Amino acid sequence: MHLRRFLRRPSPSMAVALLALFASLGGIGYAATRLPDGSVGSAQLRNGSVGNFKLAFGSVGPRKLQNGAVGSAQINSSQVQARVTGTCSAGAVTSVGSTGAVTCSTAPPLEYDTGTAAPVTVPAGTTATAVASEPLPGGSSYLVLANPYVHLTNASPDQQVEVDCTLAAGPATTAVQTRSWTIETGASGDNQTSAIPLEVTAPSNTNSITANVTCTREFTGGTSPTVTVATNINAIQTAGNTTTAPAAPQLRR
Repeated sequence: MHLRRFLRRPSPSMAVALLALFASLGGIGYAATRLPDGSVGSAQLRNGSVGNFKLAFGSVGPRKLQNGAVGSAQINSSQVQARVTGTCSAGAVTSVGSTGAVTCSTAPPLEYDTGTAAPVTVPAGTTATAVASEPLPGGSSYLVLANPYVHLTNASPDQQVEVDCTLAAGPATTAVQTRSWTIETGASGDNQTSAIPLEVTAPSNTNSITANVTCTREFTGGTSPTVTVATNINAIQTAGNTTTAPAAPQLRR
């Protein structure tokens, strides 16, 4: 008797109240997990609340950026070159600054070149043999290129030959490059040819400098082969771009 008293059906008013309670709780859950599009913008976000560590890689692309949202103030000048904004009324552009400003020269950069009149024989040993040279006026930096062409003849069968060529421009130790070509002649000792591309950047010097190519060669097994080298040297005046030191980035969590 007592149990049946406590398990009576709820009254209609109680049923309506319980239904309203569940509906309100369900509505809160829906609102918390599903927000209308565009309901959260910059006005609803605290400064610094969304940083690098809260964004997944690739989550922000061109479609999610407003036009003009990223400008020169938001880029790292050491990584991104701003649009070139300057022009030269006469002469040519010699350098471009990180902000897009240009430096002009009254004349375009000059180019210097030379080449060997005939292939130069390189004897065996460690003494470098001069192949070609080109004098360069002072007061400018240079990009210098050379392409020694090596020709091997009179080789013995199963012989190993190594040719080392060096391009040096001026007194700077940074403007030096040496590259090697090593060949196995095989059982027939056939003639062989190869090119050794070289490239250096010579810093500006108040005095004139000289760009030169030298080569050495060594061999193992058999008798000494014949090695000849011919090369060209091309140098063009350059000017380094101007950059400003970027401020240290501030990462926010």
